[in-house]
Amino acid sequence: MTAVNETIPIQPLRALLSSGDGNEVLVKQITDLFPALIYVYDMEKSRIRYVNRRISDMLGYSWEEVGTWKEDLSKMVYEADISAVLSKFEQISTGEDECVFECRLNHKDQGYRIFKTVGTTLGCSGDGKPPSLLLMAQDITEQVRAVQDRERTRRLMDDTEQMLGMGMWTYDRTTGKTEWTDGMYQLLGYTREEMPEIEDGFFYKHVTLDDLAQLRKNVREAIRTGKECRTDFSVDRRDGKRLYIMATTKPVLDEAGNVIRLNGINRDISDQYQQLVEYRANKEFQKETERMLNYGMFIWNADSQMLSWSDGLFELFEYDKSDLELPITLRWFLNHVVDDDRERVQHILEEAITHRNEFEMEYSILTGKGKLKIVNTKGSVVVDYRNIPSRIIGNTRDITHLKKVEVELQRNIRELNRSNKELEEFAYAASHDLQEPLRKITTFGSRLSNKFADLLDDEGKMYLNRMQAATEHMRNLIENLLELSRVSRNKQPFEPVDMNQLIPEVLNDLELSIEEQQARIKVGPLPVVEGIPSLLRQLLINILSNSIKFHKPDESPRIEISARRLTRKEKEEHYLPPSTAYIQIDVQDHGIGFDQEYEQRIFQVFQRLHGKSAYPGSGLGLAICKRIAERHNGFISAVGKEGEGALFSIILPEKH
Repeated sequence: MTAVNETIPIQPLRALLSSGDGNEVLVKQITDLFPALIYVYDMEKSRIRYVNRRISDMLGYSWEEVGTWKEDLSKMVYEADISAVLSKFEQISTGEDECVFECRLNHKDQGYRIFKTVGTTLGCSGDGKPPSLLLMAQDITEQVRAVQDRERTRRLMDDTEQMLGMGMWTYDRTTGKTEWTDGMYQLLGYTREEMPEIEDGFFYKHVTLDDLAQLRKNVREAIRTGKECRTDFSVDRRDGKRLYIMATTKPVLDEAGNVIRLNGINRDISDQYQQLVEYRANKEFQKETERMLNYGMFIWNADSQMLSWSDGLFELFEYDKSDLELPITLRWFLNHVVDDDRERVQHILEEAITHRNEFEMEYSILTGKGKLKIVNTKGSVVVDYRNIPSRIIGNTRDITHLKKVEVELQRNIRELNRSNKELEEFAYAASHDLQEPLRKITTFGSRLSNKFADLLDDEGKMYLNRMQAATEHMRNLIENLLELSRVSRNKQPFEPVDMNQLIPEVLNDLELSIEEQQARIKVGPLPVVEGIPSLLRQLLINILSNSIKFHKPDESPRIEISARRLTRKEKEEHYLPPSTAYIQIDVQDHGIGFDQEYEQRIFQVFQRLHGKSAYPGSGLGLAICKRIAERHNGFISAVGKEGEGALFSIILPEKH
């Protein structure tokens, strides 16, 4: 228990009781007048020998009830304190000085009361017997509880300060003395034991230089005006950590209105300050993002019918936020929608509110400066706990430029499709119309050779042979051009094609070339893909013919055909949609190969890397392969190295 320092004069009473003079009744009357509980304890008999009548006032027992105790100490002393009290009695009986202690005494109605007791020996025992003890007890219950309440209040304040990261202080202008609560010490990283007194200007030493002048100025202004002030500043703690502080200073005035004291609260707002910094940064980032992407965000409140706009939306509608005095309502917004779209926009919003669903719409607006823009709005309806729409939140972006680009792109696509169609028709018509004169040249050339060969000398025969060879080459070109045109014009639907069944047909078509060149072709398991059988067959024929043709002069062609599914990573590398399955068919040969820098050139029309005399052909075979792969929403690529061969990879979607 916390001691209460009060002096209880017991020695005069001891002298009176020890003298043995005077009437015993008078002595008892005198002790009854003392404002304290007085009792005598017989150490030899371990009992209360005498107690004054103050016991009734202090402990609530009647004098008759006290008489029934039979002088038993335990009737008066609180049970939990008996052992400690008896120990104190032993200490008093063996010592010469008086002893002061606290204990609890039983109260009739209140359980117990706290008493401060002064004890001393009463008389001398010459025969060696334990002496009697004189004890005077004063009720200090309210004082102790007041001290306990103050202690609890102080602990509560300390806990509150620690929990809220704050500290309180007071500065007396008369004495120049500053006092801190424990929270102030904790803010700066000190303890009260280290600094029992706060030196003048000590706190200012921890304030950062950038904020010190403003803090001093605000304090001086508070003293001058007598008005409360608030200052935000940063301090450097003892351990070097920087805190951001919000300080509230409140002046205390005397009767004349002069400031005699300053009271203050300093609170650590580092977390809030950091959040504020991040909020401002995010807001600025959002503002820049809205400006770059040309969009803004909005919130519509169903109760007030008011709209909240982000900065980007004000910029999109070409209004200066600070100059706009009108309230932004849904009606005000709809007035900016062009007449042709207003009813539709209003209907979409009403439908979204009715069905509590998301919505998206495109419409045209007239901005504050009269500029026509096409915008896209996406939004969703937010409902309250009663499932009643409370807000619509969403964003609106300017798609005017995108729409212009889209229209231009559509126009270009239509023009390109028209041009391609005309070119295909021209190529088809030209190739078809060239067939007739070519047949005549071939027919008359054959007749000339059969009837008049004997009349021609060697030079004439050479010219005739070259004419017939050129005619044959022209025929091959025309047929390939027709084939290329047919790929684009082919409108057959896709169907499942088992490549394992298709490859024998392809090898059968190439049987003569395979036998002549003694080609060895190894075929692995192949997939089933959706496609046009005739085109896929032509694709494999052209690829294999190319591999057989470009073999090394001293080696027979060796070709491997394999297939596999593309991984997700491979689809990402080729910019293919990850949700679609793709098949890669590889045709690897070990022929003469090619320089990798010519990869794109070999797939172009009429492009050749070798002379016609060494490797005959029209230069259209791989161009046809490229067109067939693209017709199937795929593509073809090649990897080559001179003298080591080439790898042709055909990538096709498994399903369309």
